[in-house]
Amino acid sequence: MSTPFTTHTPTRMAFVNYQLDCPEGLQIKVDPNGESGRRIEPDHDRRGVRLQDLRTTAPSFASQGLLFLNTPQLAVDVRDAKVRERLHTPAIEALLKQQLGVSEVHVFDHTLRGFEGERVPAQHVHVDYSPRSGPQRVRDLLTPEQAEQWLSGHYGIVNVWQPVEQAVERDPLAFADAETVQRDDWVNIDILYPNRRGQIQGLVHNPDHRWYFASHMRPNEAIVFNAFDSAGKPPVAHTAAELLDTPEDAPTRTSLETRVLVRYPD
Repeated sequence: MSTPFTTHTPTRMAFVNYQLDCPEGLQIKVDPNGESGRRIEPDHDRRGVRLQDLRTTAPSFASQGLLFLNTPQLAVDVRDAKVRERLHTPAIEALLKQQLGVSEVHVFDHTLRGFEGERVPAQHVHVDYSPRSGPQRVRDLLTPEQAEQWLSGHYGIVNVWQPVEQAVERDPLAFADAETVQRDDWVNIDILYPNRRGQIQGLVHNPDHRWYFASHMRPNEAIVFNAFDSAGKPPVAHTAAELLDTPEDAPTRTSLETRVLVRYPD
């Protein structure tokens, strides 16, 4: 599975929404006061950034926490839950064992975006877990005995992101180079659901951040990126990016993100 390099413009300009830190802390409220589908977010810091095309720059999972791959085996009808279970999940498991050398894989979440009735692309720079919520996700998903086995060794959470049904022409997913992110750039964001409380992290602006995306991604391509790592490997901040040269008639981005627990060999 080679990286899908072709001849493309090496950089594009875009806007991304950073977080604005505040002393009282940051919160995202989901379905507040029983208002299903409503989401209240803190104010953002909209900044112009230059995106480097992954088709012209080979990323490294070891350094950038990113892999850009040809993945025809994932180009199935992912909107059908039975197809995901029968074809997509086994393909994800095989892909991650081959590419990352992990010993165990546990696929636990599929999030479709852009289709009617599904979520819209997330328009803020974030990672899905914090140092607190990453281990908690393991406890939530595995039996107590399994969780303790995983928590005692090296494990992580990765995201496999892919377009669905059409190429991406609007709001592509963009990634901050983990090597350019400093410890002080991170801020915790509490997510308040009607029946539980979660936590993610966001980034405040730093002009030293380097950004990546993959132009015109197709359903037979995917990006694997690090979301959490128990050994301290930095997570990859990401967001939908507003390309400055997006055609007015460009279709809504339709995509799937598959979240996966991975266990590295001892």
